[in-house]
Amino acid sequence: MRARHCLSVAILSLFAAIVRADVFVTEGTNISVDAANDGRFVTDLLGSIWIIPKDGGDATAIASGFRPASRPRWSPDDTALAFQVNTAERNEVWLHRIENSDNEALSVSQYSDQQPEWHPGGERIAFSSARRDSGFDIWEIDLETRLSWRLTNQAGDETEPAWSNDGRNLAYIHAHAGQWSLMLRRHGEPDEVLLTAATPLAAPAWRPDGSLLSYLKQGADGWSVWMAILSQPRLHRPMIEREDFFVAPIAWLDRQLMVYTASGHIQSRRFGSWTSTKVPFRARVGKTSEPGSAEHASRELPVIDEPSSRTVIRAARMFDGIGEGYRESADIIIDGGHIIAVDGQADRPDAIVIDLGNVTVLPGYIDAYAALSETADESLGPLLLGLGVTTMVADHPRAVELNTIWSGKQIPGPRLLPARTMGQLQADDEPPWLITVSGDMTAGVVQRADVKRWQEQGVAVLADSWQVGLGSGATLLLGSDTRPTSPSGRRYEDVQLASGSGEITFVSGLADSITPGIRAVWRSRVAALITPQVSPSRRFTEAPNLSAAASTLVLGSRPNGMPAGIALHAELRALIAAGLTEEQALKAAGVNAAAALGFGLKIGRIAIGAAADLVIVDGDPLAKIGDTLKIVGVVRNGRFYSVSGLIERAQAVKIVE
Repeated sequence: MRARHCLSVAILSLFAAIVRADVFVTEGTNISVDAANDGRFVTDLLGSIWIIPKDGGDATAIASGFRPASRPRWSPDDTALAFQVNTAERNEVWLHRIENSDNEALSVSQYSDQQPEWHPGGERIAFSSARRDSGFDIWEIDLETRLSWRLTNQAGDETEPAWSNDGRNLAYIHAHAGQWSLMLRRHGEPDEVLLTAATPLAAPAWRPDGSLLSYLKQGADGWSVWMAILSQPRLHRPMIEREDFFVAPIAWLDRQLMVYTASGHIQSRRFGSWTSTKVPFRARVGKTSEPGSAEHASRELPVIDEPSSRTVIRAARMFDGIGEGYRESADIIIDGGHIIAVDGQADRPDAIVIDLGNVTVLPGYIDAYAALSETADESLGPLLLGLGVTTMVADHPRAVELNTIWSGKQIPGPRLLPARTMGQLQADDEPPWLITVSGDMTAGVVQRADVKRWQEQGVAVLADSWQVGLGSGATLLLGSDTRPTSPSGRRYEDVQLASGSGEITFVSGLADSITPGIRAVWRSRVAALITPQVSPSRRFTEAPNLSAAASTLVLGSRPNGMPAGIALHAELRALIAAGLTEEQALKAAGVNAAAALGFGLKIGRIAIGAAADLVIVDGDPLAKIGDTLKIVGVVRNGRFYSVSGLIERAQAVKIVE
């Protein structure tokens, strides 16, 4: 369910082998299903919406042409579909008219809207939204007037609305303070708590006669389907167990027959039966091609205005970004803009020794996919450096110019390397350091040749969904919150085609307004000077859990929508909330990012031959991620700057302007 795991960029081995033939998919991972009145089914597969005949068979994709779509729902008269469009920054609710294949966005705000549900009258759609920054609430929109209103407003999150067939009663899920409740709102009556649990509840759905609600409940052994019998007293009984259930509502065809998704398939079952039967489908997903290589061609970082002096950075502790734990009492010897040695402390009369005492030295932080405002100017550089960001990849019209300025002594800042979208590029353009591709799988296929051409030039190509990655052959994947595995960690035929059996590496993009410690980031000395003070929005109902993922993660902050620098520290905290250790989070902003972008040994580590980009903190960041913000100094391009000096430089530039 995207609302809970609604995942920001990384290396993805998109295929286990080269396949050059028509590909048909007969299984899906985390798909959902709904049934029309005439018995047809609709499902979401590989980011597209597919209609399946009544008894199963060849699926037909509806014309979409936008980002990955999920959770489709038939209108009561079967003439339209409402569904959720998933983007890295938020979710949106869209409408598809069957007769003319028109697609229309119903979402109009910058907040996440998701889980659409038709009112039985057909004139309104309920959905869950965080548009008032008060958590997720149930909203409803009138399709004729496009007026919308809020139906619930409780502490915590209200999600997954479900209308009864007569349109008088509403069920939904309420999550607050570590508790999940199945809620019932009878027409004209106060909301009733049908069940409260310490583990997640999800996907309520009404039996057509209104006698019970089906819902999913998470237990120690995974998800199972339960029913709330609406008798007096209320009764709760298990319905279906011991399957790999996908977190999506059951679709009731009538009071006896239901369909649901589990274990890679659409399953049909009669109420009270002990067995299910598969609804077979076959979706032609086109032709796959040889993927790009996960190993990027080595490219030289630009050398700009390096100093001629030799400097030694001396500190009590050093994390080199490669191994485990700290090295004690080390000298980092810098000649020009590069590290030439890392030795024990000793007299060094031929160098300027900066003895920093009881502090920790780390590799400079790398933001592999950052958002830098078009209005950003020279004065922002010292503030970003004061937050420890020594390298960032961003789409900015002045990237080359600012990189030159920020590499110098007077107005220092991070190394700024240009990113571009595929649509911005011409064949003879200077290769950027990162290219992004968007859309569903079909859009990926269209961009396949261009992706391969740029990869051959050593450019990292980032797919903003695994579906467009499958189509295009891109080798980086944005969105660790959308990790393509089932709730039990399995990958079915669609994802196996995309990723083979190999490890998947993602860029993060996880932080939002409820990320633990986010307010402390905004209150920090340097962050308080960055404008505008954009408040983070709510994107997820729960922090994604990545602790068990066999994946390498890369820090990329663009999806969280916060200002550069602040966004990186928010991501570090989000990675810890997702189950990573402090060391893993630091490597996501260091060696992992360097490898994913093709920088090799040149940045992200403290080692001979690496660029002299260092962060000095007063604390123990391997024990407490918040200490990554306790920065006392930074080395960039071989020059040492105190944080106080960086603030003064930023303010001086503003005064001159």
